[in-house]
Amino acid sequence: MDFTSYLNAFLSIPQLQGHRVVGVAHSGSSTPWTNVFTLFKRRSHPHPFALLFIEPVIMFPGMSSNDPRVTHSNANMRGSLAKRDKWSSRTEAKRWLLGIQGNRSEDQGDQRRNIDISGSANQREGQSQNVGSGHKKRTGNGKAKAKTPWSKWDGRVLDLFVERALEDVCEPTLPLQGSTTTAKSRTYVRSMNRKEEESLLYMYSQHTVEPAHLAHMCAALDLEGGGVHIMWAESEEYISQSSRTGILDAASQRVISDRVVPGSGHLVPQETPRQLAETLYDVLVGHVAVAAGITMRASL
Repeated sequence: MDFTSYLNAFLSIPQLQGHRVVGVAHSGSSTPWTNVFTLFKRRSHPHPFALLFIEPVIMFPGMSSNDPRVTHSNANMRGSLAKRDKWSSRTEAKRWLLGIQGNRSEDQGDQRRNIDISGSANQREGQSQNVGSGHKKRTGNGKAKAKTPWSKWDGRVLDLFVERALEDVCEPTLPLQGSTTTAKSRTYVRSMNRKEEESLLYMYSQHTVEPAHLAHMCAALDLEGGGVHIMWAESEEYISQSSRTGILDAASQRVISDRVVPGSGHLVPQETPRQLAETLYDVLVGHVAVAAGITMRASL
């Protein structure tokens, strides 16, 4: 899917004319922002004023197949096609995402573990915490809770995902020909993002840019706007220190600021949303607003 063309079209809408646009991109979505600068000879809009990249998965032609970004991309392509994407209910979906084995009906035990999400999310007010430690442990019904990517997510983010990223489906079940049985239907929930579509997003080619294009973008925003800023995860599992250095070198050291979001893994927005919000605010206030000549208060 050519997100670069869509992004270029979005930046051209009349509603954005005369406004400073600050792009915020996480992981692979950093690539379209870089590629869109190659279209600026045909553009009808100004440059974005600044770009804030969160753990950008930017790859370059000829990279080693052993680079963690490549190996993770390949693994994500396979994993997205193999993972489950249909459940009988949102409660069952959340139990699966958390790695809770078994298929128990909703009861008070589910509510104690914040599994009951038939209404709105339960953890959005007053706390920000991970729904799981990421380690295998025992749940109240004696079933093992395995380590899953979603068990590291902030509880409010997981609730929003289950509530908004899944859709209800009602499929009619036709009776056999000649049968007098009344037609029935079955209901379930499934991911709105189809597995086949998601898998393509992880392709190596989707995240590959020419180093010269990255350097051009950083130089242009450094001279004419608020620059490019990068926020890395604290964990180097996905983007190692040497990979980060390679990205900064490819940018010809024109990245205005780079920093680490405390306590975060690659999925920074999902795992540490509060820490990310504070980091974004610091960048917007300490760099972007200053470049724009805007005075803002210094803290949340």
